[in-house]
Amino acid sequence: MVRHQPLQYYEPQLCLSCLTGIYGCRWKRYQRSHDDTTPWERLWFLLLTFTFGLTLTWLYFWWEVHNDYDEFNWYLYNRMGYWSDWPVPILVTTAAAFAYIAGLLVLALCHIAVGQQMNLHWLHKASSGLPLSPL
Repeated sequence: MVRHQPLQYYEPQLCLSCLTGIYGCRWKRYQRSHDDTTPWERLWFLLLTFTFGLTLTWLYFWWEVHNDYDEFNWYLYNRMGYWSDWPVPILVTTAAAFAYIAGLLVLALCHIAVGQQMNLHWLHKASSGLPLSPL
């Protein structure tokens, strides 16, 4: 009876699988690549960094105008005719967007640190490529 040995043995790399899976939805080992990152993906990394900066600025702005929330509400009340507390949903939405983009940026920097090819998933591209615009 002949015993066949496996030709290769791959060590499970759970951390690397999670890193590439969350960032680019590449969960399988054969989907990961140590090839150079394409110029298109580098452009997306720059856009992600720019969006991070814009979102950080927008979050800082809404955090610092805390004393002017009432004036902002009065301004909107005079324009729309009904009272609503607008700064709170704006601040919460901005904080959630900042956390999401910061997480993606940390994952991208981890890809660079371990030498993996960056391949941002299209869903992340669609959601992070549109920076929050002022009202």
